Amino acid sequence: MSFQSVKLTHNDGTMHHLGVDETMIAPKVIITPDPLEIPFYAALLDDAQKVGEYREYVTYTGTYKGEKMSVMSCGTGCMPVAIAVEELNHIGAKEVIKIDCCPAISPDLEVGSLIAASGAVRGEGASREYIDISYPAVADMDLLRRMLKVGVRQVGIFRSHDCVSLETPWALGGKERIEKWTKLGVDVIDSETSSMFVISSILKFKTASLALIGENYCNGSKLAALGELKKQLFLTAADALISE
Repeated sequence: MSFQSVKLTHNDGTMHHLGVDETMIAPKVIITPDPLEIPFYAALLDDAQKVGEYREYVTYTGTYKGEKMSVMSCGTGCMPVAIAVEELNHIGAKEVIKIDCCPAISPDLEVGSLIAASGAVRGEGASREYIDISYPAVADMDLLRRMLKVGVRQVGIFRSHDCVSLETPWALGGKERIEKWTKLGVDVIDSETSSMFVISSILKFKTASLALIGENYCNGSKLAALGELKKQLFLTAADALISE
């Protein structure tokens, strides 16, 4: 079986969805779902300039500790992140780390802590359009190693789902759904990691996923302020990208 990713561009040469081209993006990219958070993260880079704003994809490129780096919103959900991975691959990005604030479903995870995904449950539909469910969703082991090297202490399994609101304590049957995955050793719920892992593996493209635990559904604990912790989330990902 082979997979052919087709490069689609606008007349000006920018990618059909991302709205940027090869000259605008760095080989190392941090992505996060919410476009409103991008200016906050971009301010942590040196000389960051907005190079793209098209649909849900907002992109800044600057430098971090002397190395060129981009930060881009990828939209919420597995389909927009699938688009981001394919198009970033076409324009020369080599390594991508997704960062986000996510809920824990493991009672052992403390709010405010960071956890990297070793793999993800494919509870979404986007990646199934690429390859059947027998194909694993796993992180790039080199990027995962580098995140551990720069201080990430926890690694676990994420569950990516198209309707995460169904797996909350407030949804009808939500507690039972959460308990099922908790018993199976799943640690975090998100909306993007599994399709990112599947598609990047097919494309032989390095990706990893790092989450800040903002709340824990098992014990009801929740953080009130996230600003400084989100800063550390970004800096940890950036340090991993430039480490060896």
